[in-house]
Amino acid sequence: MARSTNPEYADALIREPSPASSVGTVYGPDQTTWSDDELNQAAFERKWEDRLDLKRATREEELAEADPLFPRPPTKVEENLLFERIMRNLRAKVVELEEGELFEQTMLRGSQAGLEEQTIPTDVDALMASMMGGSAPRVGSNANATVTDGPWNQSRNLYEGGATQKRTKGKSKSRK
Repeated sequence: MARSTNPEYADALIREPSPASSVGTVYGPDQTTWSDDELNQAAFERKWEDRLDLKRATREEELAEADPLFPRPPTKVEENLLFERIMRNLRAKVVELEEGELFEQTMLRGSQAGLEEQTIPTDVDALMASMMGGSAPRVGSNANATVTDGPWNQSRNLYEGGATQKRTKGKSKSRK
């Protein structure tokens, strides 16, 4: 009877799982101290809760429990300062909420790339001209455009058996 599954991925009854060290994970030796080893489970948990400050309130929780009412300041100047501080905080919160809502709307709307008008030209000549920059002549746009002399626009080409360069014997002029 032939086995149809790959033996590398066989269930644990046939093949043992790979040791952690074979996949790059190395666990160090147990570092439990003697004092931790002597504690019962409840005392051990309490010790680490205290050490990690797990029962301490977070900043958000402290702000949520704070009294929302401000005491009335004794002087008019302090009252104006408190009013300005409150208004500044409210304006900042409104801006933050507006930005968050704008971001959420953008995310919910999704990408609009498929709805935009395609700007790729279908004319091959126009496409090539746009890739070569503005110096390439376009067919039909300007027939008298200046083109640099080269083998591509000479009527007789040296490589096609056309005109040849003449070499003359004689004294060559030296440059001084």
